[in-house]
Amino acid sequence: MPRSSSAATADNVPMFGKACAASLLGGVCAVVFAPVLLPVAIAWCGLVVGAGAWSAWPRGRWCGGLLLGAGWAALHGHAGLALQLPAAATPAEHALRGRVLDLPHHGERSTRFRFRIDDDAGMPVSLRGREVVLGWHDPVRPDASQGRHALRAGARWSLVARLRPPRGLRNPGGFDAERQALLQGVAGSGYVTAPHRARALGPPTGLPAWRERMAQTIADQVRGEGRRFVQALALGDTRGLTARDWEDLRALGLTHLVAISGFHVGLVAAVAAWMAALAWRLLPVLGRYWPRPLAAALAAVAGAALYAAVAGFALPTVRTVLMI
Repeated sequence: MPRSSSAATADNVPMFGKACAASLLGGVCAVVFAPVLLPVAIAWCGLVVGAGAWSAWPRGRWCGGLLLGAGWAALHGHAGLALQLPAAATPAEHALRGRVLDLPHHGERSTRFRFRIDDDAGMPVSLRGREVVLGWHDPVRPDASQGRHALRAGARWSLVARLRPPRGLRNPGGFDAERQALLQGVAGSGYVTAPHRARALGPPTGLPAWRERMAQTIADQVRGEGRRFVQALALGDTRGLTARDWEDLRALGLTHLVAISGFHVGLVAAVAAWMAALAWRLLPVLGRYWPRPLAAALAAVAGAALYAAVAGFALPTVRTVLMI
């Protein structure tokens, strides 16, 4: 007897079906949780063979998705490790020029900040265009014109730093600094060796500089102990929160509300969509040029992206923007 249509369909796994999605995820997870990373040659073979099986072998697409996910994840891991200084490299001093990327964390004795090195011929080949985390062990460097620390977000500097590959403590259950560096795309870490020789190359510019100006404005306008919470809620700037503040927030279950997260971005997106829809209702002539549902959707995406930029494009905000 001829095979039924349902049996024939079961042999052909859809290219974009649940089975392929699950197998792709399984291949990625197998590489992520493996104790070692697949060699580059094997990863390329898995990627090519998996892509071929996924596209040309209807009955074995799940197998192709498994190989494709494993190969893609392994190559992605090698690409991330290639951005870092070699693990066997010894600490060395480098004369660097670049820009302060994010809000510097000012401590009592030092300042810690992310620094993007210029991508030009004057920089070391292994560091061109890379991002590093530096410590500035010179707390007394005030900006005479503004009475603040001279190191500002978005400013360009020329400095000498001693760099080493990302390393961390191997204590079980402790913070994994190497994993964090890989996730953030950090090539190395170190400290400024001669603070007195560092010099600013230009004023703060860009989104980081705007965020720092807004944080300072909030600090100047909001009185009392609550201003550090306003900075965290409005800009995702948690530098002012103390260890006691975090303990209290964890005890109350409110840590997810302080730093800008998906809920905040989703709320802003909903308000932006509602305002766009209201404008289209008040001005019906706009519907002749652009459909109201599409305008509301675009307003939601624009509002979410703008608020994610205010938060410095933290991972939870970027994830929410992509979902929206």
